[in-house]
Amino acid sequence: MIHDLSDREREVVEAARRGALLTCAPGVPVEELAGSDDPSYVVRAELIRELLLGRRGELDPRGIRLMHARITGVLDLDGLRTDTPLILVKCVLAEPFTAIQARVATLSFSGSHLSTVHADGLRVDGGLVLRGATVRGSGKGGALRLLGAHISGQLDCTQAEIVNDTGPALAADGLHVDSDLFVRGATVRGSGDNGAVRLLDARISGQFACAGSEVVNDTGPALHADGLHVGSTLYLSGATMRGGGERGAVRLLGAHISGAFTCEQAQIVNDTGVALHADGLHVGSTLYLSGATVRGGGENGAVRLPGAHIRGQFNCADMRVSSPSGLLLDLGRARVDGAVLVPARVVCPDADRDGECGHPGRVDLGDFAFTALRDVDWRQWLHLVAHHTTSYRPQPFQQLAAIERAAGHDGNARQVLIAQQDDLRRRAPAALGGRSARAVHTLWGRLAGYGYRTRTLALALLLALTAAGAAGYVAGQIPTRPGHHAAERVTPPGSPAATATTRCSTIELIGLGLDRGLPLGATGLRAKCDLDTSTRRGQALTLAIWIVQAVLWGLITLAVAGYTNLIRRTP
Repeated sequence: MIHDLSDREREVVEAARRGALLTCAPGVPVEELAGSDDPSYVVRAELIRELLLGRRGELDPRGIRLMHARITGVLDLDGLRTDTPLILVKCVLAEPFTAIQARVATLSFSGSHLSTVHADGLRVDGGLVLRGATVRGSGKGGALRLLGAHISGQLDCTQAEIVNDTGPALAADGLHVDSDLFVRGATVRGSGDNGAVRLLDARISGQFACAGSEVVNDTGPALHADGLHVGSTLYLSGATMRGGGERGAVRLLGAHISGAFTCEQAQIVNDTGVALHADGLHVGSTLYLSGATVRGGGENGAVRLPGAHIRGQFNCADMRVSSPSGLLLDLGRARVDGAVLVPARVVCPDADRDGECGHPGRVDLGDFAFTALRDVDWRQWLHLVAHHTTSYRPQPFQQLAAIERAAGHDGNARQVLIAQQDDLRRRAPAALGGRSARAVHTLWGRLAGYGYRTRTLALALLLALTAAGAAGYVAGQIPTRPGHHAAERVTPPGSPAATATTRCSTIELIGLGLDRGLPLGATGLRAKCDLDTSTRRGQALTLAIWIVQAVLWGLITLAVAGYTNLIRRTP
């Protein structure tokens, strides 16, 4: 035990026994206190350890409570077990604070200045409070190190400043917080691949709030939280998250958020890699990116959510997203159980226009599933799918068609499926086969909208039949030799030679054309009136009607194929 206690330290012991708050340097700012040598401000760290161990007698349940004190020496609580709270308000700890594998009631450093905090395996039965505190450390282990720690109450770092120029600012892999984790309005600066805030496989039973904070790491992630579990909402609203490198500025691979994930008005920036990297993210409610500014760099784009599952809405209203690669959103295999709000306008300001689009924004929608569109017209989403996806894939078209069909808009669904086939021919022609197959596919699209627009096909059939009837009529008006025409009345066997009565009536001529042109069925008029194929003009008209007949055969084949859904199965 320490035997040469100063007058101030004796006051500390007496205050701890009474549970009183002792102010050592009233009115002295913390910054000034850090550089002061006044002995009346100083309390040795060894004395605090002795008090917590009970070596100075029984302490009041309110614990050790000091304000404006300068703690000298390493405050070493390693392995300590105590029920006494330790509350240091606006104090200065010039040397490290360690509490490895310790178990304490409550720890509070509100407004205090600390060097490195090293507390792997710490168990706090109450809360750990760093509200308004400043923690400046160094090294790859982290400035505020809480690996495997367990906080039964809140971990409150509201408006704290946590800085480490050579490693993580907050390193807390495997952290368990039974209540909330607050990093609201804080300034956090770290360095390296491990991230400024590192929470791998951490579990926060309540909410995790970083609203309004500035988290910066120029050489790695700002927030590195793969496998993070949050029992309520994850708030990044109004925060600035600036990272660097391929891992992403905000990295949440396989994270599970039971409530909402809200990034409204946030700035998420990474000029050398992905901004928001969250493959396999699970969000139990809505994912809000509304009003956020998201800027990514590199080839992987700005926002990556492959395989994510969002049980509520996916809200991107007024989001500003950019990436030099042009890939803005990667939603491959993602699933949204609720509505999708406004991402079409986010990717392309002119998302409701038809035809080709030169806007560079791109999105990966491979196997992206959702249940409804909100605040975005289906034509805008169709423009996004047809002109701003990274490659042709049938599923986004089929998904949109299913949404429109479920809403009772069958006409819209047919237009979507027609656009799918147009996109297939434009971006994946090899999937259709050779030139002849592509030509048939093109003709099928022009004439009948690939089986989804039957009125055009019916009109084509009607025109072909009209052409056949017209050919028969014209044949009856073209003379081949005196008294004879290319189409004339048939002379029954054994009858006298044809005379001027060889002309056919108008009805007979039209019936002749239909009889010759129809692939199936017959009017029977050819028994009375037929083409004279012994003359050149008669042969030419016969050939013309054969061509019309071939066209009719093709149209009927296409109609049957469309009716039986054969061509619609094209990938």
